[in-house]
Amino acid sequence: MRLPVFVSENLAILRNLVRGGAFNAAGLGFSFYVVAICYPGIKATPAQLMDLRSGFTTQADVGGFSLLVAVPALLLGLLIFARHGTYAAIRRSQPILIFLLIYSGLIVLASVAAAKYIESSGQIVQYVVTLGAFLLCLCFWQAPAQSVDNALAMAFLALAISLSAAAVVQGFHEYRWVGLIHPNHYARYAYIALVLHSLVVKRVSLPVFVVCFAATYIVSARTIMIATLLFYLGYLAFVNCRSLFGRAQQIINVRMLAICMIIFPVALLILPFITDTDRLIDKITSDLALFDPDRGILSGFTGRAESWNAFFGAIDEYVFFGYGFRSSRYNLHAVHSGVLSYFMDFGLLLGGLLLLVVAGRGIYLVWIGTKRNDRRTLLCGLAVTSTLLIQWFEPDNYNIGFIGSFFFMLFLAYTPPTRRRYVSTSLRHARLPRGQSSQQPVADVS
Repeated sequence: MRLPVFVSENLAILRNLVRGGAFNAAGLGFSFYVVAICYPGIKATPAQLMDLRSGFTTQADVGGFSLLVAVPALLLGLLIFARHGTYAAIRRSQPILIFLLIYSGLIVLASVAAAKYIESSGQIVQYVVTLGAFLLCLCFWQAPAQSVDNALAMAFLALAISLSAAAVVQGFHEYRWVGLIHPNHYARYAYIALVLHSLVVKRVSLPVFVVCFAATYIVSARTIMIATLLFYLGYLAFVNCRSLFGRAQQIINVRMLAICMIIFPVALLILPFITDTDRLIDKITSDLALFDPDRGILSGFTGRAESWNAFFGAIDEYVFFGYGFRSSRYNLHAVHSGVLSYFMDFGLLLGGLLLLVVAGRGIYLVWIGTKRNDRRTLLCGLAVTSTLLIQWFEPDNYNIGFIGSFFFMLFLAYTPPTRRRYVSTSLRHARLPRGQSSQQPVADVS
């Protein structure tokens, strides 16, 4: 009996790991990193959660030693794994990535020399670690394909197991936290799990998308819900963009559009007879807190508007060098936006340049992935661009101390495979018997 694609794909992932794929340094580093960060949220007691929400304790107080070794374990695993592709990473990395590394060095010098409020050596140490992690991410993608797949699969499984365990042990409370895991972080982990699984199987699996999207809905993380949906819809659009403009497909599209225009109003008429629509609408608006005075649409995006106004009010104080890398982590300023944090930390000019490079990288990966029909490149580009959407409303993406930022750097560092631009001249011009077609592959000159 032939198994569904979803089942066969995941059975193949497990089979590869059982046969020895789990014994690779990067996969073990990913797994330990994920479990170590999620462990405090899983083991926390209700009293600890209330203390955390009240500001009397921190997640580090509950997690203890596990949080201290999470990042070193991740970096050690990547460092050992980098033996596969250090030279290739240097040789094949594209100029835009090399520029990003040079620019990063400039930021360190600028932060030390001229930035305001450098009060902790931890800022410089953290940035050096972040830069080192990005270099290791470049090396990661140069390893053998099967080793890369196994490492990504282990990261996905670690996230899936940790999120499931947190949901089972802690449940979903009225205040949205899952143990000590912040609702936005819980949703972000689900979003990352979807991206990692998509990179392994080189497509977006609908069942995995439904589960991950449901996880973001349960904790009412609205921005991440939108980004997750756009990631899936973007994949469908770019994968099928060529066929959408074919003559036969256009006829099918017109027919489907006509059918939908007939079915949709009929479904709206039938819906009140099979369900309580008022209760359904109340449920959705309540879950998404659309009319909550603290979180609703009219709440200033849960207080974000006030933070953004503070940014524009103090814009003249950090025109060039900003306040210094990760200064927001030292209570120097608070902007509830990863995009605006680029400007606050690095200044308007340097921060704008960094943001332009990151956004350009995401668009480039989407373009190359679509042009070459390279699914993994396309998915990495969609992950970068959809994460930038999250980053406008959420902080802490470009920071190795936060789980979402590491995987963001991993997607950003992806290097599309090189393609041969020509074939041998003798083969190209070889004479064939009359009536026989050539079996020689056509060169890709794109």
